[in-house]
Amino acid sequence: MQQDLERRLDDMDDWKDALLGALSIESPERLAFRPEGKGWCALDVVQHLVLVEEGVVGYARRKLQAPPQPVPPLDRAKLALLVLVLKSPLRFRAPVPVVVPEETFPLAKLSERWEKVRGELRELLGSLPAERRKTLLFRHPAGGALDPAGTLEFIQEHARHHDAQIRRTWRASGCPK
Repeated sequence: MQQDLERRLDDMDDWKDALLGALSIESPERLAFRPEGKGWCALDVVQHLVLVEEGVVGYARRKLQAPPQPVPPLDRAKLALLVLVLKSPLRFRAPVPVVVPEETFPLAKLSERWEKVRGELRELLGSLPAERRKTLLFRHPAGGALDPAGTLEFIQEHARHHDAQIRRTWRASGCPK
């Protein structure tokens, strides 16, 4: 695996482990709290992050069965714009329903799933042939075609965006301490 991809995955793992560690000491009531009884609770946010990574890995596996496709320069610009939006305080709906949690799962189950899919992502990137390192790995509905580095950048910035969502939820009136 390329060193830059491995380094980013290591950073992503550190961030994920810190988030899960912080969540593990919270009460079940706090983890399940929804402001005004609607929206996503912290557990839903974690599940969403897991669903996104599972979707990325599934899509990448299918793409790797087909001939390599280049990433158009316009899509590289779309990724830069997507990252700016993810770093902003803007809020928006998930672009595809498959990554929207339909039920809430316990943190332990979500941690297990996240660990599994992250390992699959690491394995997939580690076995990537050299000719695939700058070609399409994942296509984001708004960000367009992403190569492996762009895919990891999206996953990382997307997760940070949702970390802010959890903090915002916990600042809401009525949130258990």
